[in-house]
Amino acid sequence: MESIYTFNLPDIGEGVVEGEVVQWLKKKGDTVGKDEPVVIVMTDKATVELPSPVAGSLDTLFCKEGDIAKVGKPLYSIATKEAIKEETASVPKEKSPKEPPRTIEKQEKARQSGKPAIPQVRKIAKDLHIDLDEIEGTGKEGRITMEDLSRTLKSSPQTLKKEPLPSFQDDTVEKVVGIPRLMAEKMATSKRVAPHFSYFEQIDATRLIQLKESFKKAAEKENIRITFMPFIIKAVSLALQNFPKANSTYDMDQGVLYIHKHHNIGIAISTPLGLIVPVLHDVQNMALETIIRSYDSLVTRAREKNLRAEEMKGSTITVSNFGGLEGSGRWATPVINYPEVAILAINRIQKAPMVKGDQVVVRDALNISWSFDHRVIDGNLAAAVSHYFATLIQNPAKLM
Repeated sequence: MESIYTFNLPDIGEGVVEGEVVQWLKKKGDTVGKDEPVVIVMTDKATVELPSPVAGSLDTLFCKEGDIAKVGKPLYSIATKEAIKEETASVPKEKSPKEPPRTIEKQEKARQSGKPAIPQVRKIAKDLHIDLDEIEGTGKEGRITMEDLSRTLKSSPQTLKKEPLPSFQDDTVEKVVGIPRLMAEKMATSKRVAPHFSYFEQIDATRLIQLKESFKKAAEKENIRITFMPFIIKAVSLALQNFPKANSTYDMDQGVLYIHKHHNIGIAISTPLGLIVPVLHDVQNMALETIIRSYDSLVTRAREKNLRAEEMKGSTITVSNFGGLEGSGRWATPVINYPEVAILAINRIQKAPMVKGDQVVVRDALNISWSFDHRVIDGNLAAAVSHYFATLIQNPAKLM
């Protein structure tokens, strides 16, 4: 005779009161062996596979992937022929009056804020010393989302417990307003929300220089200043076609990744007003010659403060060019233009020794530096994106 065994989410770690159901390894009706993993659950402390204590067939899934499960509440049930001890059965054993029942609600209050929040929100709040009890959650069942946390920080900066800043009598005090203030806020949000990691690569740019020179005369006839950036932009777009996940936006609150078909490439430009990021829209539909003309027009109008409103928004990935700066170094660790998931920094082309076959030769080397959002892009994908981009730069005929 079969019995129904109900598996409740166990206490995975000290202080953990909930976990996100990341993946079901079995579906309803599947046979499950004893100690065989059934589900993967992620908490703010660990991601774990949870095995079944009994053998049988999976009867009921109480949560969907992406749901937040509470410690002590049912995750799944199994129809089993094994004898089930009373204390683990779906019908709980009646406790002695000497042992007052311990409810999950009481445990949650004793451990931490009783307000529900996704693990990433709890981690950021802990790092910034923010009391989640002071934030009103707008998510499902009052859950505190990343949007709630960001909104609270903007509207009530006093929520963040800050140490007093050092100041001295002879300091010069400058008000930060306009574009510099907006950029400061955006960069702070990016570093706070997106876990950055960087990837570096050195590329032989000899053929790229030759291709650029071949466009020079035609560009001069149209009064266009030819630079390396249009070639870089084209190569980025082709890389995104092969690795579309690098052209995405991650909504952590909803657990959804939006992969964009439009290659709207932001170009970081230094102007007298500060750093701005105008956007070339729909680069995936542009030939190289079109990108050359569009880029020159965009940069000229940006420096003349003559951009249209739509040219300042909607970017899906950003390129920052350090090559034209005096004293440009070899590498950088650019900050992602949030909510994008990747940014590419281009450094100045410089002579460098490279190994070609068994010989060391001097080549024109282009050093590139990527930053990626590790929530979306792992090391394997980062290396693949960078390698494909490097292949295009080394063989620029593929850009035509």
